Amino acid sequence: MKRQRTFFCIIVIGLLFLLSGCVNLEQDMTVREDGSGSVRFALGVEAASYDLFQEQTPDGYQLADLLSSLRLNEQVVDVREEHYEEGDMIWDSIELEVTDIAVLFAADQRIGPVTIALDEEDGVYSFEQVIDVANSTLTIPGIHLLDLADVGYTIRLNTPQILETSGLRETAGGSTWEVSVSDLLVEGDAITLYADYVLEPYEGRFIPWEIYYPYV
Repeated sequence: MKRQRTFFCIIVIGLLFLLSGCVNLEQDMTVREDGSGSVRFALGVEAASYDLFQEQTPDGYQLADLLSSLRLNEQVVDVREEHYEEGDMIWDSIELEVTDIAVLFAADQRIGPVTIALDEEDGVYSFEQVIDVANSTLTIPGIHLLDLADVGYTIRLNTPQILETSGLRETAGGSTWEVSVSDLLVEGDAITLYADYVLEPYEGRFIPWEIYYPYV
């Protein structure tokens, strides 16, 4: 049961013990023109709190444990783990090299309250990620007492070409979502992220309208 919960468990464990400090979760998915790609998860903790954070994290909550079922999928051909310091944060990351991203996520992949799915029709791939803490097994006593202002969850999708997305499209092939952890954990909202993409590179000059005209 513990290993099926997502990285929010790690974040909340740290907050319950530290009650302050910065914790960031990053998720990156890259799709190449041949359909292969990579999936990366990284957890960063404020350096001053990192040792205590690790001490208070129970067995089974490390990144490798939480991703155990996904990393054993036959589409995953390589696993790279890193531990590094950047600025005032200490990071632990796992990157999975994948033969075919669409095949890996053709059957819904669930990690606690996070469900990732990919559908394909006529060469158009539809990425969908649903984050639903309220209907998961995750329970967090005292969550309303925590200050989640410094907790971040960033999701990035990089493809040859994005057709449509609910995220911020800064490049022709990239989409980024900044998820409110407070909405997820305190308000109990279910959040759905989506993007349609193709494997053909974008041809032309891309203008990120969301940046220049954010209210359009």
